[in-house]
Amino acid sequence: MVSGRLARLGATLRPLAALVGTLPVAVLASACVARFAPLSGDTRSVLAFALVAPLWVTAMCVAFLARTAARAWAVCAALSAVLFALAYGVPL
Repeated sequence: MVSGRLARLGATLRPLAALVGTLPVAVLASACVARFAPLSGDTRSVLAFALVAPLWVTAMCVAFLARTAARAWAVCAALSAVLFALAYGVPL
């Protein structure tokens, strides 16, 4: 009975991680592109804005491959933390 509930919870949390948990990853990866790309400021902004949707879709596809919901959320959180540190913590 408990394992059935956990299975249903995992079946709900893994797609939720793929849909919601990957959005910060895509936005922060785009912010890193905007910050570190060796292009002019306007070009970097346009490139970063254009990359958000493809990065989000790619991250969703990869998150669905996670074996468990906990692993999907952990990878999303770890990637978000690393990308946040790169985007806002690294001095230029």
